[in-house]
Amino acid sequence: MNSKIICLNCGSSNLVSDRSLGGKMVCFNCGSSSFRNKNFKPLGNKKNIYLFIAFIILLIIII
Repeated sequence: MNSKIICLNCGSSNLVSDRSLGGKMVCFNCGSSSFRNKNFKPLGNKKNIYLFIAFIILLIIII
């Protein structure tokens, strides 16, 4: 299977093609059909986000 895709529900990379659903890929562990790429990061680096939020809060306090 393609190990670059993981399940959104359980995080597993065990995918199977379900014949009863017309070959649609489903998670072997939980049965979900919602997937994403492992490399996909919607928020980027969390450390940078926390630093940015801390900077904004500090700026608001000073003003």
